[in-house]
Amino acid sequence: MSKVQYTGTPTRVAKLLKKQKGICPQCKQHFTPDDLIEVDHIIPKSKGGKDEFNNLQALHRHCHDVKSKNDYLYDWLDNGYEWKDDVLTVPMTRD
Repeated sequence: MSKVQYTGTPTRVAKLLKKQKGICPQCKQHFTPDDLIEVDHIIPKSKGGKDEFNNLQALHRHCHDVKSKNDYLYDWLDNGYEWKDDVLTVPMTRD
């Protein structure tokens, strides 16, 4: 029998798994013993999120990768970038 692998402290991950009823909030699938689990900040620290238990969630590693990529993408959008015809663009301004 294999064990769940995770990045984080065992107690913190166990508490998050219990709080989440064993379900990944990103993909809505149950964790299995072979899953790689990562602890994620619901509101990223770069967006003012706190390093507190109520701002943490356990995610599958691949779900964490997708969420982190999207969090980074939204940082770009917050800086004036926008989507046009499926391309990320910077609005042009004239001085």
